[in-house]
Amino acid sequence: MSSQMSISAKAAEDLFARFNEIRRESSTPAASGAQGLEGSLGSLGSSDSSGSGAAGKLSFFEQLQARVAEVNEHAKTADKMATSVATGKSENLHEAMLAASTAELTFNLMVQVRNRALEAYQEVMRMPV
Repeated sequence: MSSQMSISAKAAEDLFARFNEIRRESSTPAASGAQGLEGSLGSLGSSDSSGSGAAGKLSFFEQLQARVAEVNEHAKTADKMATSVATGKSENLHEAMLAASTAELTFNLMVQVRNRALEAYQEVMRMPV
């Protein structure tokens, strides 16, 4: 029953806008019901997502590793929530759907960053020496 899902840029922007709206409405991550939503979307675009102020001192590779780990955590969370809904342990279908959407969007963002990095590398390699 799994099918390839395609998201348009407009749909992704609308979804991020809705997530940000939900984040603003909630006072704490636990009150929002979507585990990890507060930290994940807020930290994707910021350079100081670690909370310690040391993100500016991390190398590009270390920051990249941290972002890949975040994407992996979102996927794990979405999988756990979907499993709990499917087995009847949880009735929070909307939270599971939000977690799945968050996981999909963060993964798509990671793929786009990878594509841009590869394009930049290829452009540098085409430069005459």
